[in-house]
Amino acid sequence: MISVENARQLILKNALPLQPILMPLVQSLGLALAKDVPSPSDYPLYDVSAMDGYALKASDLRGASKAKPVTLKVQGTQHAGDFLKTRLQTGGCFKVMTGGVIPSGADSVLERELVVEKDGRAEFYQPLVKGRNIRYRGESIRKGDLALKAGSLLHSRAIGFLASLGIEKAWVIPAPRVALLVTGNELVRPGRKLKPGQIHNSNQWMLETALREQGLNPARSVSVPDHPGKLKSETRKALDTCDLVLLVGGVSVGDSDFSKPILKSLAVQKVFWRVAQKPGFPLYFGKKGKTLIFGLPGNPASAWVNFYEYVVPCLRTLQGLPTGRVRQTARLVSEGPHRSFKTLFLKARLKSGSDPQVVLLKGQGSHILQSLAGGDSLAVVPPGKGKLKKGEILEVHPLSEGRMP
Repeated sequence: MISVENARQLILKNALPLQPILMPLVQSLGLALAKDVPSPSDYPLYDVSAMDGYALKASDLRGASKAKPVTLKVQGTQHAGDFLKTRLQTGGCFKVMTGGVIPSGADSVLERELVVEKDGRAEFYQPLVKGRNIRYRGESIRKGDLALKAGSLLHSRAIGFLASLGIEKAWVIPAPRVALLVTGNELVRPGRKLKPGQIHNSNQWMLETALREQGLNPARSVSVPDHPGKLKSETRKALDTCDLVLLVGGVSVGDSDFSKPILKSLAVQKVFWRVAQKPGFPLYFGKKGKTLIFGLPGNPASAWVNFYEYVVPCLRTLQGLPTGRVRQTARLVSEGPHRSFKTLFLKARLKSGSDPQVVLLKGQGSHILQSLAGGDSLAVVPPGKGKLKKGEILEVHPLSEGRMP
């Protein structure tokens, strides 16, 4: 048996980012860049107008006012996407649209609503500062400058930025292939009628959706009976095809707990088994080559707590992302259970504010999901002695309702 902190360290020590691949940018949402990306060009590519208006020389409007307007000839119109070769003439201007290239010789743009145009001539009633409403070439980034550094998450904003630079593909850390194997003769798909002794298979749907909350679709997701031959066959397939295997149930010491012997027979190297915590004590972690294996307890609250506390940081590390662990402290609003030699992960609700408070929920059993569903955090109680007292400061792990940042 090892401590919670030791378990975390061993998991992250064995979790290395996956090998980079070159992937179309549009398919890389949620992935991390594997390499720095230099800009292949200046951005903007040209001097362009920041709005609809009139491009001209600022010096031509010196002294302009309502009493003494300046009139300039409109030489033409510059739309976004056009490139007029005509040079601005003295005493002239161009009508220009937002994003339109600034005509040669112009150095400023006055907003369209401040100008009166009639019969091919435009009247201006105010002077303007040179450079007004112009986005200069390379103003955002210069060719060769660092656009995004390795490790950056490719969310929609980052993808939009790289696409604006003309980048179609990028080297990324791929999403890990994850197999989910849920064991138990008693498990029946939700919605189907139960026979005596059976229960609905909440673990499979819970952990499938927990993976999707992390932006991952399981490569394999199967419910396996407590049959050594079938379980070994499914586990072998998972080990051969996936980067990480979640084996749920069968990791304790009961007569139907076949997971650990099967993993050993398949040459899986055990890194640790059992962590001094509650719930989720019989957690297993091992590896075979580059494939990592978690054996999660079958009790649903235990399985989910271990997934959140250990599997999620492991998955993010495989993807080259920060572990995403969010921790804060809060004041306990009532008495709690007795401490023990185990770390306690208690289902709770967090009250934010200048003095954050944490409320422990009823239903702390490892089989109870209602309190986990109704809570929004886990209160962490380190090993020790004595009963938790009202007013104590506890570490709290807020539960994300989606992907970790």
